[in-house]
Amino acid sequence: MASLDASKAFGRVNHMIKLFEKLIASYLPSYTIEVLIDWYGKIFSVVRWKNCFPLMFSVRSGIRQGGILSPFLFNIYADCLVTIMRSSDLGCHIAECYVGCIVCR
Repeated sequence: MASLDASKAFGRVNHMIKLFEKLIASYLPSYTIEVLIDWYGKIFSVVRWKNCFPLMFSVRSGIRQGGILSPFLFNIYADCLVTIMRSSDLGCHIAECYVGCIVCR
């Protein structure tokens, strides 16, 4: 049995490119995708140095920790891996039955 820990990998995904390509391909309603693009396009971080806040920058990768949509977005992003494994017949087999890969988040 093999396993893949992708828990940190999703946090490195460029959501403005890769994640929203996957969302568009998943046939979600366009208004939902537009809301998510707007929401994720307005994430900023500020670096605090002593009592100053000299640097503000836009965050273009990662997910909102603890966000209610984060598991859903992860599933859409990881679905292509499961699809590739299924089509190549790689993954877990129990007797003659293909079970696929066991994914947990």
